[in-house]
This record gives sequence, C-alpha cells and structure tokens, in this order.
Amino acid sequence: MNDHVRHRVVVLYGSQTGTAEEVTSRLLMQSRGSVFKCVASAMDDYPIQDLVNEDLVLFVCSTTGQGEPPDNMKLFWKFIMRKNLPNTCLSGIRFGVLGLGDSSYAKYNFVAKKLFRRIQNLGGKSLLTIGLADDQHEWGCDVAIDDWSRNMWQILNSIHPTKDGFLNPIESSLPPPRFRVTMDDTNMEGEDIVKSMVEIGCYTTGHNVSPSKKQPYYASVISNKRVTAADHFQETRLISLNVSPVVDHMKYDPGDVIMIQPSNLSQDVNALLDILPFKPDSLLTFHSLDDEIDASTNIPNKGTTLREIVTKYLDFMSVPRNRRSFFQLLSHISCDEMEKEKLTELGSPEGTDERYSYANRPRRTILEVLQDFHLTAALIPLERIFDIFPIIRPRAFSIASSPTRHQGEIHVLVAVVKYKTRLQAPRKGLCSSWLASLNTGDLVPIWLKRGGIRFPSKQHCILIGPGTGIAPFRSAAHERTSNGDSGCTVFFGCRNFSSDFYFRDEWKDLNVDLHVACSRDQEEKIYVQDHIKEEGEKLFRLIWEDDASVFVAGNSKNMPDDVKSTFLQIFQTYGKMTSQEAEDYYVTMQSKKRYQQETWS
Repeated sequence: MNDHVRHRVVVLYGSQTGTAEEVTSRLLMQSRGSVFKCVASAMDDYPIQDLVNEDLVLFVCSTTGQGEPPDNMKLFWKFIMRKNLPNTCLSGIRFGVLGLGDSSYAKYNFVAKKLFRRIQNLGGKSLLTIGLADDQHEWGCDVAIDDWSRNMWQILNSIHPTKDGFLNPIESSLPPPRFRVTMDDTNMEGEDIVKSMVEIGCYTTGHNVSPSKKQPYYASVISNKRVTAADHFQETRLISLNVSPVVDHMKYDPGDVIMIQPSNLSQDVNALLDILPFKPDSLLTFHSLDDEIDASTNIPNKGTTLREIVTKYLDFMSVPRNRRSFFQLLSHISCDEMEKEKLTELGSPEGTDERYSYANRPRRTILEVLQDFHLTAALIPLERIFDIFPIIRPRAFSIASSPTRHQGEIHVLVAVVKYKTRLQAPRKGLCSSWLASLNTGDLVPIWLKRGGIRFPSKQHCILIGPGTGIAPFRSAAHERTSNGDSGCTVFFGCRNFSSDFYFRDEWKDLNVDLHVACSRDQEEKIYVQDHIKEEGEKLFRLIWEDDASVFVAGNSKNMPDDVKSTFLQIFQTYGKMTSQEAEDYYVTMQSKKRYQQETWS
C-alpha cells in the first residue's frame, strides 16, 4: 500500500454476461494493493440513495432486447430516469461508462449511451469519454475494454497520485490475494456437511421471509418429464417444483420469473477435484482481506468443503471466451516453461486470435483448459480460486404454471442445451443439464422475480410464443381461464406436431384461439409470423377496436423482428397507414404497454 488513505471507487454493473463479470473482476484485481479501493455491485443491489455521496463511480452495462436495460439494472434504470430528479443531484460524482454491445443490433450500446448522457444531465462529471465495446470487432470486446481501462486508470492516478504511480496491470504480476484460507484436515461427512451448508445460508431454515438470492428456498422436485418425443433432437423438460410450504411468500403472477441457482454435475465436479491439489472434503474457511467485496457473488464466509465450493460456486464448465485475466493469472502461477509461455500468449492482447481459436470457436471449457495445462492447474493456490474461476450465476426462467390452476407448485419449461463442436465431448448447458438430471424429491434453490410483462384482465391478449417462449403464455392462459378473464389468441411455433408441440392436450380446455405453426411438417417452412399474417384483418380489429395487447416471448435472434415487421404490414394493410404511421402506432403501443416482449438469446 502506497498511502494510508484508500480512495473508494464504486463499480456498478448492469449486465449478466460473462464479459461484464470479467471487466468487473479485472477492475477489482487491478485495484488491489493500490490507493484505490474498488467496491462492486449489481446496479439493482446497490442502495441508490447512496449514489449522491460517492466520488468516483464506474458504470459497466449492456443492452438487451430492443434497447432495454438488463434484468439486474431495471430498478436502477427506472429510478435514474425519473423526470423529477434535480439536475444537480449528481454534481458531486465523477464517473465513467463502459458499454458492452454488438454492432449487428440496431440498438447497439443504447443503454450505455443513454446512461452516459443522463448522468451528465444530472450534474455528473465524466472522467473520460464513453467506452463502447463491440462483439463484432475482429478482436472482440477486448480492444475497447483495454483502451477504456487504461485511460481510466491513468486519469484516476492523476487525480490521486502516488509516489510510484502503482497500479497492478495483471499482465505483469499477480495482484495481492483477496482471501486468506485456513484448512481443517478433518473430513466433513453427512450431517456435518448439511450443518455447514445451513450455516452459510445454502438451505432455507425458516419460512418467515420471502426467499431471495441470499436465502433461497430449496423447493423439492414433484416431477421432471420430457415433453419432446424420444427421437426428437431437442430434449425439453417440464419440471414441477413444490412451493406449498412457503406459498404465502412465493406469490406470483403470470409473466413473473423464477430464479434458479444451479450446481455442477457430480461427474464434472470429480473431474476438477482430480486436478486440484487439495483434499476435497477438508473444512475450509475463507477470510476476506478486503473491507468490502462484491456481495452479489455470495462467496461463503463460514467453513465449508472444497467439494461444496466446486459443486455450488465455481462455473468451471463455462468457456473463458472473454476472460483474458484467467489466462494471465494462470501464467503467473505456472512453473512449467512450455505451459507458462502458451498461457502468456493466450492472455495477451496480441493473442486474441489464438485465444479465439483455442477457446471460443470450439467452446472449450475452463475444466478442459486446466486438463490441457495440468502442471499449472496442480499449483493453483486455494486463496486464488475465486479469482481464477467465475462464480455460477443464477438463471431466469419464465414461470409456466398458473398460481390459481397449479396452487402450491411452480412449473418451468427447460430446453436442455447440448451440441457438438470439433471437440470430442458434446457441449452442454450447466443449468439445463443439472435440471434435467434431477429426480423426484431433489432440491432446487429458487426465488422469484417480477417479470417484464404484465397481462390485462379485461382486454383480449394476442400471445406469440414459439418454442419455450410459450411458457409464460401457458401460465396466462390457465390463469385467465380459471378467473373468467377475457380470452386470448395464441400463436405457437414448433418443428413438428408430433415431436415438440408443447402442452398439446391442454389447449382445448382453455379459453384460447390457438394457431400452431409446425415449420417442418410440410415442404415449405411455416412460422408464427405466417399465421399472424393470415389472421391480419382479425388481429387488426382486435387491436384497433377492442384495445387488445400483443405479447411476444422466445428466442431473440430473428423472431421478434419478424413478428414486429408482420404487425407493421398489418397496420399498413388494414389500417390504411403509411410506413411511418405504422411505426408510430407500434411505438405508441409499446409506450402504453400494449406491445410487450420477453426475449432471450
């Protein structure tokens, strides 16, 4: 430490991508041992009333959907955009904004650009120009991130200079560790492990509060059924969870989201434990050397085992696609000349192409990287594991059940991620694979989150949900039928009537006008937008005369834009609108929440 005083730098991130995690982790590591004390938090976890008292604030954010803030930024966004905020309320802060985006999207870095202007309009003084990272750049986001980070640290060092201008760049040396670790070689078994997990908050011991990320409810599995044909390439499962013991604290509406904290599969856990040089069932206690760490990571602060940490915390089945610091840290740990040289290359800015070929293109996991560099992996110190491995993030699923029709239960519709690359072993999604493996009675840590869509009770609803996008609309259709609300028109898309027509036997008993597009059951492919176009006159009448609302859910790649284009055509054809008038009418529907969408990549 160069000075007795450490200057607080708050890093607020509004993104749930691996890139945001890497940027935040890199900033935290670079500040260690310096006069700067970085404190990180997701924007919605940060007490926003404290923002006016901060001096240095860095915002890292991405854009989702059609220019919308990500889930862990929505509350912050809603507050910061309030029109009644005084235009000098943030005059005391100096700030920087780094946007994480993809220039192939129309709303490229829209949230970051708007946030930058908004903070300025509220009196904030920008430390440097906005950074706009682009996934489409030939070297990916790293180019913009590196330039922005380098400039930002130079500016901070000029504001609070030290004798030697110390700042750890990671590339040249290891930053100080974040933890001190003590180990008890007494193996933990059975009841001892359960007791330990209760103490660190992994099991909900009481039902007097609403479940949350810090204290999830462990719901037992009622059933786990495959809902696609056995010979269909895609495995999709409907999983029913029992929440009857906490039903008063798990109230939800159609359109809401269930958050699930997954674990690693036991065979993958054993594969990593075979590489690491520690006894897997010894009791470990991590003592933080920082006054404050990113609270959102939920790193255990009570004794637990390495096996439990590997199982429940370390995302080692992810691809280190945007994690240069992963390779940089390993290069400093390595004592083998050949492995060290290769890791240094993969962690350098000049090694981007090589890193892409080695990790990104084949989707090579962190576990597989460590198996390739096994001599280095055997030297990983315990105090570094939360630097080297990313933390498993919770996954969000639209609730597929109805609170009235399926009382005491929550249903999720899960497409199991599994695909091939040039590597021998198939690639698999951590959460979906774990969920697919569960048996009746197994426990799933969950909590609820308000969804991005809300259904009116009195107006007709037009629901468009191809694939697993149908999940929130199954919830809405059951709830509306049970409550006697207005009916709805449903457009569902699948490949084959006999293979992946989800909930086929339920729709006839619901108050819906169902249209199914089976894209592969005929020579010419048919999609939901084709059926929407066929029903154009009827849909326009429902929208124009009956104030019907449109809801779209599903994959964000092409479908949302195709559906929007179809509705614009309908407005022009049956509403006699010009293209600009149709676009304006669409924007008006959006502003009045009559055109809502929930999409994911």
